[in-house]
Amino acid sequence: MEMLLIVLSQLHLACRGFRFLATRFLLTVSCLLVLTTESIAGERLLYAIRHESLQRFPDVVSTRIYSLDPDRGESKLVFSDEKAEIMLLPRRGMPGHPGEVLVSSKNQVFSHAVERRFNPGRWYASKASIYELSINGSNRFKKIFDVLGEQSLSEVFVNPSGTKIGYINYLDQKTFIFIHETDGGRLLHKIDVTKIFLDCFASSVGWLPDGDRIFLTLDTGDVHMTSEQPYKQRGTYELSETGAKMAKLPEEKTSLPLRKDEWRFIEGPPQCLGGLPDGTYLFWDTIARKGPKGNEVRFILYRVNPAANSRTAIPLDISKGPRWFKVSHMAKHIAFTEKIYSKSGSYTWIENLWIKNLASYGENKIFTLDNVPFKGFHLGLVGWIQE
Repeated sequence: MEMLLIVLSQLHLACRGFRFLATRFLLTVSCLLVLTTESIAGERLLYAIRHESLQRFPDVVSTRIYSLDPDRGESKLVFSDEKAEIMLLPRRGMPGHPGEVLVSSKNQVFSHAVERRFNPGRWYASKASIYELSINGSNRFKKIFDVLGEQSLSEVFVNPSGTKIGYINYLDQKTFIFIHETDGGRLLHKIDVTKIFLDCFASSVGWLPDGDRIFLTLDTGDVHMTSEQPYKQRGTYELSETGAKMAKLPEEKTSLPLRKDEWRFIEGPPQCLGGLPDGTYLFWDTIARKGPKGNEVRFILYRVNPAANSRTAIPLDISKGPRWFKVSHMAKHIAFTEKIYSKSGSYTWIENLWIKNLASYGENKIFTLDNVPFKGFHLGLVGWIQE
């Protein structure tokens, strides 16, 4: 009997050991699957080229959206409204430019657009709506909701998961941030930001990676065109999507420290480009200093960690002015455009598309859109999607 108890005890221990090993094996396999999924998960950049009529400026003819593999530099057409019943609209006040009102979440694309039957041609269009666009080459689209407010839109922003979409517009002489569900278009929040904005405008706006908070940078535009108080409002803010909490990031924590021989080259505040998954923010600014041949201007990307009160510079190699930025959802890359005006006139230019690796700081010029002489084309960034 004693011998039998010993055998049973050993079998029990063996079974426990087997379960332990099996559990460890399953955990190991699960971890490997997660790591493998993360390692092969790719991101593609969506960019748009808009064609504008040369006969009736600034009438828009069509918009094409392309998907770009950042590693191979290969592009493919994924959407075009050339033969569609809707026309994708440009950003208010910037005829032809397709950016900021044509945006993407991790796996969806949304646009400010209007039905062609309303005969839109100019960028100030009435009866405009937000649409979800298919990007599989079928050119399909789905209307989500009609835009609220009194003006055509200047910016649209969507949360990373693609469940909520927002925009800024004016209503009864007040400024509001409107936030809707993308599934059905139900209005979730209508945030009155009139007292914060005053005469300012949002030079950048978007969701932070957690999907619950919004960032925006306020600017006043031309110098001496407004009262003194709006100048004090300039800077970057963080707010909850309900508007219940709003705080301005301290200027001393968002500006890059300068040397004695340097100064900020632009009048407005440093512009926030978005938040990164590690809790830091990405900013860009323009710094100048006197050189042997006059003022030397350089463009700086930098990370801001408000909690640690630290700023880390990420120099840009380009010599001309960057125009538009889009940070990837995985914070691996940032895409930006560079606009170089021709000596023959201000209405002829070339635009370069660049992608920068935020880990290695390497930069690659993907292609050049040549508008010399002016051919009516405009380059804009839509955003990044994950595969």
